[in-house]
Amino acid sequence: MPNLIPPPDLDIRDEELIAAQAIALRTMVESGTLSVPACPELTNANPSSPHTVLLEAQAWLLAQVAYRINLLPVRDEIEFARLFQIELRAATNPTTTLLFTVAPPLGVSVTIPIGTQVADGDSTVVFETTVELVIASGETTGTVAARRTVAGATQLRADVLTNPLDSIAYVTDVTNPAVVDSGSDAETVEEALARARNYQRRAERLVSAQDLEDAILEEVLAGNGIVRAFPFVRAGDFATNVAGHTTVVVMSRSGEPVSDEIKQAISALAVQMVGSQYVYLLDPVYVNFNVGASVRLSSFVPQNAVLASIERGLRLYYAARAANFGRPITRAEIITLIEGTSGVDRIVAQESGAILAAPLADVNLAPYELPRLLDVTLDVVP
Repeated sequence: MPNLIPPPDLDIRDEELIAAQAIALRTMVESGTLSVPACPELTNANPSSPHTVLLEAQAWLLAQVAYRINLLPVRDEIEFARLFQIELRAATNPTTTLLFTVAPPLGVSVTIPIGTQVADGDSTVVFETTVELVIASGETTGTVAARRTVAGATQLRADVLTNPLDSIAYVTDVTNPAVVDSGSDAETVEEALARARNYQRRAERLVSAQDLEDAILEEVLAGNGIVRAFPFVRAGDFATNVAGHTTVVVMSRSGEPVSDEIKQAISALAVQMVGSQYVYLLDPVYVNFNVGASVRLSSFVPQNAVLASIERGLRLYYAARAANFGRPITRAEIITLIEGTSGVDRIVAQESGAILAAPLADVNLAPYELPRLLDVTLDVVP
């Protein structure tokens, strides 16, 4: 068997421990444990003793040296990351699908050229088509892929891109029928190093649920999404635990299912699985609910602003990006959020006696389910 190079014995002691061990030499000398001539000067270990002061000063210096030895400069850490071909990721352009509605004369087809630009209401966010779209005669709508002209993470509600910047004959309407939640910002050095450390920890061997989550999020989704792995769960069945099976919920930051291309890329990670492991991909599963309440506001507060603040707080709390897997929908939390909003005096109970008009009962969720708030109805009472 070849001789192995022993690992370095880095000193992890602090100055207090070093000083204590040095001062303990006196006891060892006096007891004969240490075979060196006795040191009569070491008469005690009191802090006021001159030798104690000197030993503590030397211990502090040694601890500072050990601290610096154990530090890894960022420059070296970057070079180590490059050994694994990990470089800074550039910003990427978000993509979406645009729906064009046309009203041409009978027998006339409509062509949407490549590069046709569509923006939001104030033209601050602009997308352009990436392929040519031909809407045949007799058809009134057509969809086409589009990409934002500026790179960076982008989130937009559905039906926001409604402002065509290019005039095309017979086009009557355009919109984005789905939420836009794609693109990524340029990766920082700190983010790249954290990704490199995770990669070095797991290498290309996926053993634990954490390994699987990190690999999907960092290598497939490039950090733009939400991943939750449930070990010992087969195909989303939480009734019984089954060894070797893992169900993974993958979604965008806004809670939308990922594309088929991304699912194929995730499936390609199967070659890195260690042992007989089976992984099942699951789209997000939501439990929808509404919130209704009658509120009394404090005096002299802007009513519309307070109501908007209540709804904003509720939607942020139950947003998909909060990853509230398995979080129950409880009236107590909803009441706390509403009454904790600045400008709200209190909630006024309904005529039936219920504090909230909706929901009327708490709802427990399965571990893989997510709460999704649909409608918020708020009435102001004097």
